[in-house]
Amino acid sequence: MPLLIALAAALMVLLFVWGYAMKNSKPAAAEAVVVAKAAKAPEFGPFGSVINPVGRPLSGPVLGMISPAGRGRLRRRIERAGRPSGLTLEGYAANKAGTVIIFGGGAMIGVITGHLVIGVMMLIVGLVQTDIVLWNLARERQQELQKSLPDFLDVLTVTVSAGLGFRHAVARVADSMPGALADEMRTALRQMELGTSFRSAFEELRQRNDSESLSSFVTAILQAEELGAPLARALSEIAVDMRRDAFQQARRRAQRADPQITLIVTFLMLPAMMLLIVAMLWYGTDGSLGRVLG
Repeated sequence: MPLLIALAAALMVLLFVWGYAMKNSKPAAAEAVVVAKAAKAPEFGPFGSVINPVGRPLSGPVLGMISPAGRGRLRRRIERAGRPSGLTLEGYAANKAGTVIIFGGGAMIGVITGHLVIGVMMLIVGLVQTDIVLWNLARERQQELQKSLPDFLDVLTVTVSAGLGFRHAVARVADSMPGALADEMRTALRQMELGTSFRSAFEELRQRNDSESLSSFVTAILQAEELGAPLARALSEIAVDMRRDAFQQARRRAQRADPQITLIVTFLMLPAMMLLIVAMLWYGTDGSLGRVLG
């Protein structure tokens, strides 16, 4: 009976939030056809199509709890992740609120039914899931930038050596090599088209990402621009340095993998083998280990 009461209470909360969201977001009759025909963009996060509508009515209060400095840091985190699914500050707040509501309801059910540990775990997951997903997407994007930069620079060096201007060469290479790095380069080019200076555009490119290789590339490009060094030669040297850094990072990752493998073998495989040996002895002695131990 307590479980049924808790389930009914959680269902009533979800229905109230859903109804409130439908009431506030109901389109006009003339716009309903356009909304129905428009293709829906994918929602951010796992089960975002369910979580985000639940938390959207509370996105304003959640966003109001974040300080202006915190909003700036959050905006940089979203940009570092590449704005997945068109994520904005309001979308982040909606996903955060929806996750807390849904997992909080599950935590309430766990507490009422006596499963305190499960309830606490679900509450913790609801509080940190949005940030973990955003952090993981940012990490994968920065790794993609790090990996694709040497090849991008090789093609850019050949294009510049053929006589094409730097901006046109960057646009041409970005079109031929789609990916996270191409998107960042196109963003910098659009900023320059709108009147941003060359230095400011590439400085913002560096601030949007935390890749060491990309930061070195921006520094070398700005130095070559200011000192008037041959751009093709500078790009070639940068590409060589990037590949050397990638090789060193691969070696460091391989060195860090050895202790991890040792820990896995020590704490997982060895106890399992010991249990298997004990089970075989138990089975072989018909449940009497005294014969083996004397």
